[in-house]
Amino acid sequence: MNKIKEITQKNACIWPIAGCVVLLIMITAVTGSFNLSVIASGAKLCVFALLLGLGQMIVVTSGDGAIDLSQKYILTLTAYVSCTVMAKNVLLGLVAAIIVGALCGFISSCVNVFLKVPAMITTLATGYLFYTVILVVSSKWSSIPAKGFVKFVNKNLIGINMMTIVCIVVAVILWFLLYRTKYGHQLHAVGQKREAARLAGIHVGKTVIIAFVINGALCGLAGAMAAAYCGGANQDLGTTYFLPSVAAAFVGGTNAAGGKSSVVGVSIGALMMTLMSTFLNAAKLDVGVQRLIQGVFLVFLLVVAVSDASKKK
Repeated sequence: MNKIKEITQKNACIWPIAGCVVLLIMITAVTGSFNLSVIASGAKLCVFALLLGLGQMIVVTSGDGAIDLSQKYILTLTAYVSCTVMAKNVLLGLVAAIIVGALCGFISSCVNVFLKVPAMITTLATGYLFYTVILVVSSKWSSIPAKGFVKFVNKNLIGINMMTIVCIVVAVILWFLLYRTKYGHQLHAVGQKREAARLAGIHVGKTVIIAFVINGALCGLAGAMAAAYCGGANQDLGTTYFLPSVAAAFVGGTNAAGGKSSVVGVSIGALMMTLMSTFLNAAKLDVGVQRLIQGVFLVFLLVVAVSDASKKK
């Protein structure tokens, strides 16, 4: 038993892979047939949960119990930004969404780092601030995505959806950043023990701020693509993807105490959460029931993650 636990702790991908297999079996049982298109569709639909999950992973990895509760609001706000600016220039709209998302992350990080407010409370407060902005601009800004960008997100290249390709590129870049650069090593060091990292000469505040900024930028990218894929921006756009993204981060091997991450694990975790949604839809369950089940699963993951993190302290 201890051997199995040791293997699963060292290989963050085992649980999400096992979850994907179980869910595929359950989907097959409900639908009465196995279809590879389910996996392809899951890979396409999981892009939003993946981008948010990767962003959440970076924030949590920074340690000190950090988590971003404002992601869904950043995604929604940047969806409106992208639709409005893309009416004039598609590329500029995409860049604007990413920049606004990064700025939102920067605002949250400054409150967290300089005012010493815990990240959970900080992002809860800034999230409401961003939501207030959404309420103000939603009736004034465009909610209709640019036709050119809509075509792009629905286009396939060698049989793979463009959104999936974008996410693969983003995941590869983040993998390199986190495991092959000085910043990545510093982020993990800060997450493991901030005081020790500070004594080692690492600028803890700067490291945490960059983590939040990257997270915000990923939310911005997700917001732009979600608006195009879903037919436009709306005030609740980000709500659908928030719970699956947080679950993907933790089921993918992110340590709740910080200092440990897995880009591959979170990527597979996002696919697993999308397959869970596919199964719940196939079972014809009410939307409220689906979110209840996802919420209970997330609570379970958080309890396990926090319990495991406290044992390692």
